[in-house]
Amino acid sequence: MLMSGSDQQSTGQGDAANGHRPHLADTLLTVANQQRQLRERPAELLGALSAYVGYELGRRTNTGQLDFDDLHRDEVIDSAFAAALARLDQGQPIRDLSGFLRARAQDVIAREVRRVQNERRRFISLEQTISSSDEGEGGEEVRVGDVIPDPASRGPEQIAIDNETLNFLVSVLADVPDLWRTVFLQRTMQERSAREVAELEELDIDEVRRITVLTRNYLRERMEAEYDYYDIDDLFRN
Repeated sequence: MLMSGSDQQSTGQGDAANGHRPHLADTLLTVANQQRQLRERPAELLGALSAYVGYELGRRTNTGQLDFDDLHRDEVIDSAFAAALARLDQGQPIRDLSGFLRARAQDVIAREVRRVQNERRRFISLEQTISSSDEGEGGEEVRVGDVIPDPASRGPEQIAIDNETLNFLVSVLADVPDLWRTVFLQRTMQERSAREVAELEELDIDEVRRITVLTRNYLRERMEAEYDYYDIDDLFRN
């Protein structure tokens, strides 16, 4: 049977509408299901995110970017879930819910790292002692200047480094063996004696001293290489 042009146009519009409705319905159903998941927080979704956030916070804490009390795991998780719900409330389904939550959690952690860095930003003398071992152990003081090359054109009392440079030192520490990093941070940042570290790590005290010296030398070499690449005025300020 022949159909008029208007009938054909009407049928085409109807087919398009019928094709659109299932697509819209699927989208709304996906959004509703994801909203339910986020509100119920099933173990498989929450567990994976909690493990990821715990790892990231631990990594940032171990490298000195955050302190233990700067940001808590529950805060990060709640913020990530809230961001996902806000997106779904706009009618936008999320292709990979777990991936979206991890990305939002990483955003929260990165913002906190920037905030903490801004608060910590200050100038530190190269003469400042970051570790002092007991005289009875035959050790020596470790100063900021011991791991930062001292430019000959300026005296130590004029040299200062900002927090950005300290963060570089922390990032370099990530490249050394775990045991070396643990020993060095305990000796310097936590100000433990070589004997205390030896007992904690079940090492010979001479091995603790050797690791401390080798790690410090490695840091100094990396800083010297960094200065060859960057203008020294970008690292040191009056």
